[in-house]
Amino acid sequence: MYLVRVLPEADRDIDQNYLWIAKRSSEGAASWYRRLVEVLRTLKSEPFRYGLAPESVVVGREIRHVNFKPRRGRLYRLLFEVRVNDVFVLHVRGPGQRLLRADQVREP
Repeated sequence: MYLVRVLPEADRDIDQNYLWIAKRSSEGAASWYRRLVEVLRTLKSEPFRYGLAPESVVVGREIRHVNFKPRRGRLYRLLFEVRVNDVFVLHVRGPGQRLLRADQVREP
C-alpha cells in the first residue's frame, strides 16, 4: 500500500479546476471531484498501472500520469511521482492545458 500525498501545487490545481467547473454546474463539479477521489484511491494500490507522462523527458524523472473524467465531463490529467512507498501528486491539468515545463515540476 502506498501513501498518497497531494503537493500544494496539485492542491491548488484541484481547487481551481473544481471552482471552474462549479461555476458552470455544481453537479458537474461534484461528479468531477468524486472521480478524482476514485483515481487517488487507485494510486494507493496500483500506481505503476499508469504510464509515463510526456513531462518525464523534460524533467528527467519518472513522472507518471492518469487521464480521468467524470461521466459527462471533459478529460483531465493527474501527474504523479512514485518514491519508495509514497505517491506524490504533482499537478492536475485541465482540458487544453499545455504540457508542463521542467521548471513547473518541483521535487517532492
